[in-house]
Amino acid sequence: MVAVTRDVVIIGGGMAGLAAAWRLRHRDVVLLEAGDRLGGRMRSDARGEFWLNYGAHLFPGPGSLVDGMARECGLDTVPVTGSMMGIAVGSTLLDHGRVETYPLRLPLSVRDRITFARAGVKVQRAVARYHRLEQRYDFEDDRTFGEFLGPLPPAVRDIFSCAAHRATAELDELSAGCGIGLFALVWGGKGSLIARNLLGGSGTLPMALGRELGERARTGCRVRAIRADGADLVVEHDGGEIRAHQVIVAAQAPHAAPLVASVAERAAAALSQLTYGAFLTVAVETRETTAMPYDDVYAMATPGRVFDMFTNQAHALRREGPRRPGGSLMLFAGARGAAALMSESDELIVERFLDELHELYPHTRDVIAGATVHRWELGNVYARPGRSRLQPALVGPLGAHENLHLAGDYFAELGNIEAAARTGLAAAERVDTRTSEATHA
Repeated sequence: MVAVTRDVVIIGGGMAGLAAAWRLRHRDVVLLEAGDRLGGRMRSDARGEFWLNYGAHLFPGPGSLVDGMARECGLDTVPVTGSMMGIAVGSTLLDHGRVETYPLRLPLSVRDRITFARAGVKVQRAVARYHRLEQRYDFEDDRTFGEFLGPLPPAVRDIFSCAAHRATAELDELSAGCGIGLFALVWGGKGSLIARNLLGGSGTLPMALGRELGERARTGCRVRAIRADGADLVVEHDGGEIRAHQVIVAAQAPHAAPLVASVAERAAAALSQLTYGAFLTVAVETRETTAMPYDDVYAMATPGRVFDMFTNQAHALRREGPRRPGGSLMLFAGARGAAALMSESDELIVERFLDELHELYPHTRDVIAGATVHRWELGNVYARPGRSRLQPALVGPLGAHENLHLAGDYFAELGNIEAAARTGLAAAERVDTRTSEATHA
């Protein structure tokens, strides 16, 4: 028996669902999240003055939707000023200087240097074309990133594969457009959507939004089905049923597809074809009392290692004043390498990651205070060739009464926090307009 009727039910408490709920908080809205917390891949834990980040950790700048939401909750972001494009190949670490000089400075053969330089120029030119486009869904959508790059010697292929792993895909899985978009995101400069850190850790934003939303945001409430009932939709969840005039489904595509199938069959079919890759992180708490060689580094690609990316999460607290003792690092592995690690024990993963961290930065050998593994089996959505053909089935109000809406970072050419939030906002604004029209009819 349906006990209550709401203006809108939002399913999913990640960034898309939270942005929708935040926009609609003046309405009779309820957000249902299956897990025990809000935030999706935005997760962190406090460690004294520092924090451990386990997932998403880069935020957009002032003027963005996410930055505005953070400010409304009394939170602050700071710019990333350290190197974001470092690379470590063997014992050679490059954390300063222009990326264009890397082929000359890395331990590569002359042939490999020439191939690397040519591939880099090819990507740079494609990034310039990417930035000029307003609609990017079908950009370089007919081939993989590996096919776009062409044949590469193993050493060079490892470097580009490491970059693709950041999107949780391999070179032969990722569409060329998505791979180019990844480099465009990293080379975005001051206007980049990944140029800042949230003080306190990424998880503080969903926690703050949850506090403000109060009882309108419920965790531990898994949705089992959505069905049409007259002009409304009925949402079946663990605690019963809710009738809703409008529903926003902001769950990840594999969870969203079966929920919307009875209301929007074409959308469900499209959602079922979206692809996700795994990633795994090891958050490392350190206890050093003196300067470390990576203090001016934020991110470093590490091709050929068990982890693909080293990040210095304490960077936000190194910008001014005396250096605070201690620190926080995050080691990231994506794509097939991460998937292969999923079944290993935490102890083995920590041992392997720390062994390679110590090779990369020997200064870390005696300063490890703790390490925490976090697995993300549905880590990131990425575009395969042909992804643009799925877009029309996902866009706009869906269902016979146009009261079902989708939101999620899978709408973007490349998923990120801001992209997810914007899709939640777009869905919420459609719902708000329709609710106002119904009220005044």
